[in-house]
Amino acid sequence: MAADGPRWRRALALTVLGTLVPGAGLTRARNRWLGRLGWVMVAVTLVVLGTVAYAVWSRGFSSAVLDVVSRPEALRPAAFVIAAWGFLWCASILLTAVQVRPRPGGRLGAVLLGAFAAVMAGAVGAGTVVAVDYALITRDTVSAVFSAPPQQPGVGARVTEGADPWAAQARVNLLLLGSDAGSDRTGIRTDSMIVASIDTRSGRTTLVSMPRNLLYAPLAPGSPLRARYPSGRFGAPDRTCAQNAPGETGQCQLTNLYGEAEAYALDHPGAYAKGVVPGREEVRGSVQQIVGLPIDHVVVIDLRGFSLLVDAMGGIDVNVKDAGTGGPLPVGGHVTADNRVVGVKEWFRAGRQHLDGWHALWYARSRAADSDTYRQARQRCVVQAIVEQVDPAAMVRQYPRLARIARDNIYTDIPAASLPAFVELVERAQRARLNSVSLTLDDGIKPWAPDYARIRALVRRGIAAPAPAKAATPSTTPSPGPAAPPRRPPATPSPTTTPYAQC
Repeated sequence: MAADGPRWRRALALTVLGTLVPGAGLTRARNRWLGRLGWVMVAVTLVVLGTVAYAVWSRGFSSAVLDVVSRPEALRPAAFVIAAWGFLWCASILLTAVQVRPRPGGRLGAVLLGAFAAVMAGAVGAGTVVAVDYALITRDTVSAVFSAPPQQPGVGARVTEGADPWAAQARVNLLLLGSDAGSDRTGIRTDSMIVASIDTRSGRTTLVSMPRNLLYAPLAPGSPLRARYPSGRFGAPDRTCAQNAPGETGQCQLTNLYGEAEAYALDHPGAYAKGVVPGREEVRGSVQQIVGLPIDHVVVIDLRGFSLLVDAMGGIDVNVKDAGTGGPLPVGGHVTADNRVVGVKEWFRAGRQHLDGWHALWYARSRAADSDTYRQARQRCVVQAIVEQVDPAAMVRQYPRLARIARDNIYTDIPAASLPAFVELVERAQRARLNSVSLTLDDGIKPWAPDYARIRALVRRGIAAPAPAKAATPSTTPSPGPAAPPRRPPATPSPTTTPYAQC
């Protein structure tokens, strides 16, 4: 074997080359037809790589990937093609070792080269299996999460073809719902409701956190629930919600509208159109009436999905703060009629600490020791921690797990075909300012007697584009002395618009 060292090294190098570039090793095969097959495989590889490179260069990596992901019907055939190509690639590696090994050659060298080729083919085969698995997982996930039936004409974001997919729509409004559905819950409540209103030109985003305990929420025109509540308000005056005082709970709060609609649909089959989820439809319509904005799309994630997402990240670091009343913040618990907190599972300690999914969820949900105003601030802190601390590389390694979480715990009516456009919209939003509209007692919003006209006015002010800075007008008369220093703007922000998530 020592005398044939250069020939064995050549055979080894061609086997490695065939592993890196499909078919490249076969171009030096003794068999003419196998050599031609090798050149065909190399040509196909170069064409595919060139096409991918052009797509990434012209559209960007995220848009190019989502352009494929947004077509779940093509992912199953793609998985078949990947599997067939992977099999051919593995076969070409083994054939390369057979075709280019020295003849005559020692048996030991042939065994070692064959073993090396088998290892290389095994590595390519393992990668092929992963690629096929990811393609099928993606197909199932996209089909499950983005499976909403076609919306009514005029409903939903207007995405267009061309350089700017948002040229036809100046603003997109998304309703983000956190559902408390679970095995330990009776009925379904929307534990958190946030409207994200995005200016499609500038990306400027305004978040409106809806107080969950708003009473007498207006129902959408044409809502089937108006048959039970002729006033057009959830519970007023058709049910005894007027006795609710500040701090008390009741079954006529906005958070209960989802479950109320589901129960009504069970008692009145046919009240809602086929394929419509009554709870989502009613909450969507009511929130539209409250904020005075059309809701283009809805995104729902349940509590279990949120907890699993944080666990998949490995947990998050949060600067835990005491309750708004000054005492420790409870995990779980509820307030009794005599204003005592009972049923507490444990207590948070103040300070920066690492929270797993379960504790992160309770930090965002806890309100027994203070109020919804403080809870909304904690929710923003947790969301900010997730955004800042997520490691994309680590999440890619967790992709199958994340896909299962999304498939089982997330719903949206955003069409799969609109995913690339929404990714571009998110990128615009990341480059712009993110602010929120406050709907608290300090802003004159009393949950037990809400002024919905005032809420809509606050939202209009919050989403309005900031006034352009006025240019200084030069004076035509000489100044008798040094100019007065410019007046500073007020240090305090507008009472209706506050910076987002300062933790």
